[in-house]
Order: sequence, then C-alpha cells, then structure tokens
Amino acid sequence: METTLTTVPIFINHRRYEVDRRPMRGREIVGVAGYGEGYDLLLLRGEGDATGGDVVFADQTVDIQSGLHFRVIPGDRTFGGQ
Repeated sequence: METTLTTVPIFINHRRYEVDRRPMRGREIVGVAGYGEGYDLLLLRGEGDATGGDVVFADQTVDIQSGLHFRVIPGDRTFGGQ
C-alpha cells in the first residue's frame, strides 16, 4: 500500500514554504529555505515570538505541522561583539 504525504505550509524567516507533513531534521528545514551549513535554526512560538525561539539542532527531528514558524540565522553571529 502506497503512503501519500500531505503538504502543509511552514514559515521560515517570514516566507511561506510548502513541505511534506512528516518529521524533518533541522538541517532539512534550513535547506528548504536555501541555507546550508553554518546557519542555526530556531523554532518560534508564532510569528511574533518575543522569546527568540528554541534552538533546533541539525540532527534534531521536528514533527512538521501546518503553520510552524522558524528563523534561520548565521551560526557565527556575534550580535555587536568584535
């Protein structure tokens, strides 16, 4: 019996992407938005998440559901440091 995957919308850096509703690793989610190694992924609690989100590691699995919001940021960020 063939399994049919359903696509659902997720948001990465405010952009909508259609992905299969299945567990995905952090690195796969980063790749959906066209980023590669050297970027970090954050899972947000909605678009205006004041906490900044929770880190999702490259090998960590996320159960993809409709409407999840993510942020991809450079992994070598210093945020004003020198």
